[in-house]
Amino acid sequence: MAFDSIDRRRFLLLAAAPLLAAQKAATPRAGESMLQMNGYAVNAETPLALLTDYVTPNELFFVRSHWIPRTPDPKKWRLTIDGEVERPAQLTLSDLKKLPRAETTCVLQCAGNGRGLYAPTVPGVQWRYGAVGNARWSGVRVRDVLERAGVKTTAKHLHVFGSDDPPGKVPPFQRSIEMEKVLADGILAFSMNGEPLPVVHGAPLRLIVPGWAGDHWMKWVVRLSPQAESQKGFYMETAYRYPLTVGAPGVAFKPEEMSPVTELFVKSNITTAPKKAKAGRAYAIGGFAFSGAPDIAKVEISDDDGATWTEATLDPRHDPYAWRLWSHRWTPSREGTARICARATDSNGHVQPRDAAWNQSGYLHNSWHFVDVEVSA
Repeated sequence: MAFDSIDRRRFLLLAAAPLLAAQKAATPRAGESMLQMNGYAVNAETPLALLTDYVTPNELFFVRSHWIPRTPDPKKWRLTIDGEVERPAQLTLSDLKKLPRAETTCVLQCAGNGRGLYAPTVPGVQWRYGAVGNARWSGVRVRDVLERAGVKTTAKHLHVFGSDDPPGKVPPFQRSIEMEKVLADGILAFSMNGEPLPVVHGAPLRLIVPGWAGDHWMKWVVRLSPQAESQKGFYMETAYRYPLTVGAPGVAFKPEEMSPVTELFVKSNITTAPKKAKAGRAYAIGGFAFSGAPDIAKVEISDDDGATWTEATLDPRHDPYAWRLWSHRWTPSREGTARICARATDSNGHVQPRDAAWNQSGYLHNSWHFVDVEVSA
C-alpha cells in the first residue's frame, strides 16, 4: 500500500505509534512516500525512486521490527555488560559518551530484502527493493566497551539482547555474533545522520555491523554478554540461516545444512530511469550498489539482456561498506521496449548474478535489476 501524499504519510506515522511517534518529526519533501508492509510490528520500505542520496534521510530510512519494544526511559536505561568479562558493569548513555567517539557510513539491509521477488513464494515480510539504506552511524566502538569491562580471551561470541517484547510464547529475538567481526568493525550507535538515534531505529542504542545483514544489527540494545559458545534458540538455530550449498527453487534444507547469514551479497539497483524515451536521445540512468566487501569496483549497464555491457560512472563518495552511487548516459538505438539492467562487481571480485539463488527463507536476493523503457521514434 503506497502512502503517496503527506496526509497518508502522517496516517502511517500515527498508525505506527508508539514506535514511529517517538521518531523526530521531519518535514517531508515533495513526493515523499513510504510503503507499509505490515503494522505489528511496524515494517515499511522505501521506494527505489527515493533512494538517490548517498546518505538516506532518517525519515526515509526503511523500518524493520520483529516486535513492539519496551522503549526504555533514557534516564533509567542501562547497558548491562556480563558474561566472560573481568569487570561486569552497567553503563549509562553518559558513560558511553565519555568513551572515544566512532563513526561509520555504511549500508543497512534487511536479510529478507527482495523476498517478494522469489519464485516460488516464501513466507515472511514480502519486501521488494526498499528494505535498505545508507546512513552515517555514530557512537562508540564495541571493542572499547568490552575492553573497559576486561573481556576474556575465552569469549568467542558476543550475545546481544534488545528490549523488544514478543507476544505470548513467541521466542525472543536474541542473537550472537562472532567476536572477531564485532571487535573489528562493531559500533554501538546512539546517533544516526548527525541526529539522536530515532526510537524506530533502535534508540537509545543500536549495534552496527558494517558489511553484514541487518539481523545482526540489534536494536534497543540493553545487554552485551561475551560467551565461549554462540547463542542458542530459534533466531540462531533455525531462522536467519542460508544453505551451505543452494539447491533448485523449492528445495528446502534442514538447519544443520545451513549456516548463519553474515555478509551481504554484491548487489545493484536502478533508482533513476525514464519510463518513455526517444530513439537517438541520451537519458540519465542511475542507482546504487553495495556488498559485504569493503567497496564496489564497478557497475555495468546492459540494454540487450546482458549480451553487451557498458561501465557506469561511480560517484566519488565511498566509505568502507557504504553503497556507491552510479550514473550512466544511455542512448536507445531503436524503437520498442528496451530492458535495461545493472550488475555490480565488488572489490573482492564477486559479480552480481543474473538470478538470485532461491532459498527457503528468501534471504539475500541479488538478481540483476531490470527496468523497462518504452522507446519511440
